[in-house]
Amino acid sequence: MKLRWQVEALGVRLVLALLRGRRHGRVQRAIRQAVGLASPLLAGRLETACANLERVYGPALGPAERRDLARRSLESFFLSCLESIIAPVDPGRIQVEGEGLTALLQRPAGQGVIVGSLHLGCWDLALRWLSEHRDDLAVIYRPAHNPEADRLLNAARSANSRCHWISQFDHRGILRWLQQGGTLVVMTDLRSGQQALNVDWLGLETRFNPGPVSLSQRTGAPLFPVAHVREAGGHFRLVCAAPLAPEAGAEGLQRQAQALCRWQEQWIQACPAQYYWINRRWRDGDGSGRRLRQLPAPAQG
Repeated sequence: MKLRWQVEALGVRLVLALLRGRRHGRVQRAIRQAVGLASPLLAGRLETACANLERVYGPALGPAERRDLARRSLESFFLSCLESIIAPVDPGRIQVEGEGLTALLQRPAGQGVIVGSLHLGCWDLALRWLSEHRDDLAVIYRPAHNPEADRLLNAARSANSRCHWISQFDHRGILRWLQQGGTLVVMTDLRSGQQALNVDWLGLETRFNPGPVSLSQRTGAPLFPVAHVREAGGHFRLVCAAPLAPEAGAEGLQRQAQALCRWQEQWIQACPAQYYWINRRWRDGDGSGRRLRQLPAPAQG
């Protein structure tokens, strides 16, 4: 195991050395070519994405449209993972807006807040921007199994975004960060395990991880839904919604979670090729995936 970790860490060092300082457009083109060449190796991921798109949209999308969206989604995912490592984007290309933006950046001292992100578009680029405007930013992340690779990746991310990284397994650290008035970034669209809220997500009954809304309720921290998408001509748009205040009780958790999902859904509908469709969010064995309403076909482009 130790030898395997050393080899993996060496591979990470080489990849980071190749990527550091590369221009955004060049990396985007390289990913497009690499996904085309490696499509046989990525067949499982693409099949999962196509199955998810069929489950969500049904006959509103044909097989060819699903395959095209699945491929572009995978390309977008790889690019999103690298945007915290490659050369920063010109700030003039980034448009930041939303009715919650002022409240997020100018909140009272000592008031912890939660930023509810999702795997859509340029999430690492958005994190970089936010870290330049808040000096109390921490991100919940899933550590790599290899501790040396994990250290290298966190160091590479931290070189371009000034934030702390808190393991998803460090429950005390997460809670303490909010109680001390910090800003906590959490991805809200990952599949939940045993403990979950059932919400309407993209028209399907979905197991929602209660962590973000439970933290909001427990600490009194408002939850700010955010979206971050790539636009034409190499431009980027970051949007911060008005905060969702915590509510008491199980019904309060349910309402806050559903409000977050409904706000984020509009951005997936608008930019479907930038969403993380390769995640196995719905599984027949856990009772999720039952249709609650039919979504119209998403936007093209």
